[in-house]
Amino acid sequence: MNLDSLMRKSQLLLLCTFATSLVIADDDVVSTITDDVATLNMTTVSGARSVIIREEAAQQLVTPSIATKTPLNGESRDKLLPSVDSISGAEIRTFQRYGLEDILSHSAGVSVVQTGQSGSQTSLFIRGMESNHTVVMLNGRRLPPGLAGIYQLEYLDTSTLESVQILRGGASSLYGADALAGAIDLRSADARYVDANTVSSYAEGGSFSTFRTGHKVTLRDGPVGIAFDASFVDTQNDRPMSDFDNGVVRGNVAIKIADGVYFDVLGYVQDSTLEVAGSSLSPAFPSNQLNKNKSGLFSPRFSIERDEWDFSVFYSYTTNELEATMAPFFGDNLLDQTGHETEAQFNYRGVEGAVLTLGGGNYDYSFERTPIIPGLFNPAANFSYNYSSIYAQADVDLPANFNVLASGRYDDHDSFESKGTYSAQLSHRIDKTGTMLFGKIATGYKAPSGQDFIYLDPSVLPTSLDPEESQTWELGFRQQLCDDRGSVSITYFQADIENLVDSTFDLTTFTSFPAIVDTKTSGVEIEFRAAPCDYLEVYANYTNLDAKVVDGSYFQTYNPGDRLVRRPRHTFNAGAVTHGDGWKAGAEISGAYDRPDNKAPLTGNMLFVDDYTVARIFGSYEVCDNVEIYGRVENAFDTSFEQTAGFKAAGLGAFAGVRILLGQ
Repeated sequence: MNLDSLMRKSQLLLLCTFATSLVIADDDVVSTITDDVATLNMTTVSGARSVIIREEAAQQLVTPSIATKTPLNGESRDKLLPSVDSISGAEIRTFQRYGLEDILSHSAGVSVVQTGQSGSQTSLFIRGMESNHTVVMLNGRRLPPGLAGIYQLEYLDTSTLESVQILRGGASSLYGADALAGAIDLRSADARYVDANTVSSYAEGGSFSTFRTGHKVTLRDGPVGIAFDASFVDTQNDRPMSDFDNGVVRGNVAIKIADGVYFDVLGYVQDSTLEVAGSSLSPAFPSNQLNKNKSGLFSPRFSIERDEWDFSVFYSYTTNELEATMAPFFGDNLLDQTGHETEAQFNYRGVEGAVLTLGGGNYDYSFERTPIIPGLFNPAANFSYNYSSIYAQADVDLPANFNVLASGRYDDHDSFESKGTYSAQLSHRIDKTGTMLFGKIATGYKAPSGQDFIYLDPSVLPTSLDPEESQTWELGFRQQLCDDRGSVSITYFQADIENLVDSTFDLTTFTSFPAIVDTKTSGVEIEFRAAPCDYLEVYANYTNLDAKVVDGSYFQTYNPGDRLVRRPRHTFNAGAVTHGDGWKAGAEISGAYDRPDNKAPLTGNMLFVDDYTVARIFGSYEVCDNVEIYGRVENAFDTSFEQTAGFKAAGLGAFAGVRILLGQ
């Protein structure tokens, strides 16, 4: 599939359409840092842009909260804990964050580490937990994880999304396996609720021979709603032999069968090519490895909505294929993963101040590794497993401004040990002072992923591996400031992981044997957000993290008491956005400090990579009607740093583009 050609042709088609169909727009709405549904305020918006913004606002009203899997139905999202972030499409556009890793790296409690630059393998550590401990979804359906269960964040473009929701903390009782550390939901337009014909398109270019473009269309024709978006990026990056291109297409078609009764189909296709240069510390740098990755999702759904209840059931087919060629040690291979998921959920709102949820599903996954260059050190492997689940949740408002959110789940495995998980959250709002107090405890589990048994020694049965288990809890408060124009929150969190599936690698056979490790993470998240005046918004967050090995040997190297590598002790983010008549401008800084990366083989001393602080500047200007030009400077002070030893991050980069909106 040649997505490069497809994206370029669609760009030309849409730009030609815009050139003959421009309408007037006047927009003073800026990013939605302090209120993720601020775009509901239409008083300062008119023209074509108002249609785009209004369509986005309508989508947010019906978007299920990632914390409950149910819409808030117009209730204030202030009832959600600070550990739930909701980033709107308006904020994504204002800050010009086009990759999911860009959004996540500016959130409290989250560390994102890349082995290279755009397109390189990206590790995600939410509150210090493992990369494969977070579920990533598109409109509530799981996206296909890669072999290691990391969901390949580097390929998930966000530039045309309606919103991104991030839940930090255990969520297995709602989302099942893999959600020990949290969940992420990418929200594209839901065609069931499309109520206007809109088109938006952007194209940009810049440093490192980078070209990026994206397009988004929503259509309504009687009972039929259509939502389509596509994006493409091509860059040479700032390292030798690191070319990367990636195309993403998402689509949703919905038919209204009767009042409140819908049938819709969600689709997703991703296709990328990446040159893997490897570590500059290697004598073979730069390597010639070439990775080609394709993934997809196809998901039909039937749903019914009534005043007191709603019901939905969907089937989802996912696939992920990675072809690695010219790999070191003749390790060329093809890795395939497929998933079949069926899930149904019933929500009941007939009791005042309460939402009761009952759901269940069946989940089937298979993994296969096929050597392209067969050999003793490049074995073939395959495995599959299935499990069924049932879960329930109660979201209840209690007297005196208390709220309880409790859920439980049981997963019945055919290959691994069956598990039950739970989550219980209590919050209390003090209206007089604008204070919210909260606490949460949750358990989680994770069945072994493809990486755990693809390279497993043939003498070891994959079914002998025990699922990973966790217990997490958090406690804190949020204080509203200055007549609700700002807030500050402090959260303490802790996570204990048992049966972490690790491995000891045998260099003589190139196979692995299971090793069980226990870890513990704890820390503090401090978040500040404010809009001190109508034309200025600011934010800042700081995370202090302690992540260490408790029992066992982690990666055959790190022993009890050692810190978990690639988790910074301190991370800090801050930013500000200001705006005037037809323009917006802002700046951000991010930093990570006290970063263990490896251990010296001879002395056993921990090795660290240097601390770093980087800055970016961005802005936009409406040149006429509904045409907007924008630009940004990444790594504005050209700071030289590495997120991982041997993998230099990009230096100063400048990018500029144009965005055109059309709506009626």
